[in-house]
Amino acid sequence: MALQHQRRPAGMRLAHQFWLSLVVPIAMAILLYGVFASAHRKQVLRDEATAELRNYATLLQAFVESALQRKDIALVRRRAEHFASAERILGVAAFTREGEAVFITEGVKREAERLEEFAYRSFREGGDIEEPARLVGQSVLIRTVSIQPSRANPPLVAVLVRDRQYIEVLEDTLNHGLAATGVVLLLVSAIVAGLVGRFTVALPAGAILSGAERVASGDLDAAVPEKGAEELSRLAHAFNTMTRSLREARERAEREEAARVNVERRLQQAQALAAAGQVATSLGHEIGSPLNVIQGRARRAADLPGCPEHLRAELETIARQSERITRVVSRLVSLARPSRPQQEDSDLRRVIDDVVAFLGPECRKRDIETSVLCPRDSGAWARVALDSDRLFQVVFNLCLNAIEAQDGGGELVVRVLHECEGPAGARAVCFEIEDAGPGVRAEDAPQIFEPFFTTKATRGGSGLGLAIVHGIVQEAGGSVEVASSPTGGALFRVILPTIIAGSPESRKASAEASSAVGMKTSPAVS
Repeated sequence: MALQHQRRPAGMRLAHQFWLSLVVPIAMAILLYGVFASAHRKQVLRDEATAELRNYATLLQAFVESALQRKDIALVRRRAEHFASAERILGVAAFTREGEAVFITEGVKREAERLEEFAYRSFREGGDIEEPARLVGQSVLIRTVSIQPSRANPPLVAVLVRDRQYIEVLEDTLNHGLAATGVVLLLVSAIVAGLVGRFTVALPAGAILSGAERVASGDLDAAVPEKGAEELSRLAHAFNTMTRSLREARERAEREEAARVNVERRLQQAQALAAAGQVATSLGHEIGSPLNVIQGRARRAADLPGCPEHLRAELETIARQSERITRVVSRLVSLARPSRPQQEDSDLRRVIDDVVAFLGPECRKRDIETSVLCPRDSGAWARVALDSDRLFQVVFNLCLNAIEAQDGGGELVVRVLHECEGPAGARAVCFEIEDAGPGVRAEDAPQIFEPFFTTKATRGGSGLGLAIVHGIVQEAGGSVEVASSPTGGALFRVILPTIIAGSPESRKASAEASSAVGMKTSPAVS
């Protein structure tokens, strides 16, 4: 929250600075233009008024001199009145050197004394006078004209009074219009600058700041739109690149952490297996002989003539449990024992037949129907790069696991598929073991091959059988996975590499396959 309070005003200041950087120069330009335009326009209007007054003065001089040469004073007065009726001419007067008014029009009679002063100055200075003044209650422009009709007539000075008030009114009107235009232009410029600043600066900068706040809070999925001003667009692109790199780094760190945890877990399992192997080895030596004695004596006592049925059943239970203890110890020892290099191969179909035949009595006892499905030409290619003992252990553990999952009867299907492609494109053979039990729960599937993990703890499960299968298959360069069967039970799929085609073992297998019957099925052994 502190970061948010610190950065948002900065973003707003950036937008305001951008707005001011556009609006202030425009406002100054409009103001300067208005000042210079007003001064220039005022000067132009005054120059036009002066030029027009001079033209009137020249005409007046010519007309008055002409009329005086004719000695027609009435004509002089008429022409003076005619000039006085011209646009923006307020009045005309003429004075002698002695200050006598030769003529003076109605519009300026009240200002006769002021006009006489201008005429007197013109006589005294010996030249025409032109200057602004204020007469008849308004601003005017005065112009004197020296008139010399002839030597017989005394010289005169005519005074023209021209309206100047309209220039000020026109200036005020134009200045007001210019000011209104400037204000409208400034408002439009401010609005446009605000919109431009919002979409090119404020919004992109705000998005980048918001994304930075999300990243600071730990959200590395933050992404900002790459738009706005060029610099902000490039900054947004760099920000997105940075967050993408951070996400990739976090994912790598998570993968490395998961790998480290997995290694630590496997190390702990290996240590546990090593300890269990040492204990199992000691136990195997210590209890192996007593267990064999117990098992043998129980079998022998059960086979004695006249042994009661209930006693024979108890003795059989003792023998089975002794065998179970022996198997558990054997599994634990084999799981903890270091792996040995693969030097032999074996016939998958023959091993499957041996396992199914060995488990036949247990299947009949549990009312489980068994079947083996295998292509007729499997003898030519179903030879795996694994010795028969270890392959037997793989198939046996998977089949035993399927049998123990079906207490109330069911089905055991061992299916050999056609030749398939193994890891790294190598030739491999695939077989499946399917049952009709309750199946494997989805949450148990990821850890079902881990040592000591079992769902049959209440029924004496050790959690070692599938771990042994997984270890042997991986050691051979294959893979094993669990899935659900169409009947809802468990389906274990094993892929093992085959031997190289054309080898002596392959030719021997082909010869054996030619005499094979193909496929056979039976309730117990197939």
